[in-house]
Amino acid sequence: MKRFLIAASAATFAIATSSQAFEVYTDYTPSKEVWNVTMVKVNPNRIDDYLEGLKQTWVSGCEISKKQGTLLDCFVYVSENPSNGAFNMLLVTKFPSAASLDPNAEQYKEFMTAMRAQLAKEKQDKLVEGYDELRTFVGDQNFRRLDFK
Repeated sequence: MKRFLIAASAATFAIATSSQAFEVYTDYTPSKEVWNVTMVKVNPNRIDDYLEGLKQTWVSGCEISKKQGTLLDCFVYVSENPSNGAFNMLLVTKFPSAASLDPNAEQYKEFMTAMRAQLAKEKQDKLVEGYDELRTFVGDQNFRRLDFK
């Protein structure tokens, strides 16, 4: 029994020591890019309806932001099991850096001008009308990719 306790203590020390030695910029590097992931629960029988509106609003906004350089890419992921779990859709945006998320009045005005030129405000409002019946936002988080060395 005493040998077992000594071996267990040594294993615990080895694990604790190795986990403390794993260090940012030495063993891995966080990306400069930031991914924002929004989790959405869409009523399973309304996913296509929601996607139709997203294509005209959210996807259009992503394209404008990419042209502005404030956004690198956008993705929509839909669960293959839409009625399981807390959410069944992910809206993912990839930003060049966290600085891209800072408020910027000039970029906002430019974005809104481009968006309204593409889709009249009245049509935007009509498209998003009823979204509350289609979906619920579960939450969102920002992530950075880690590159291991």
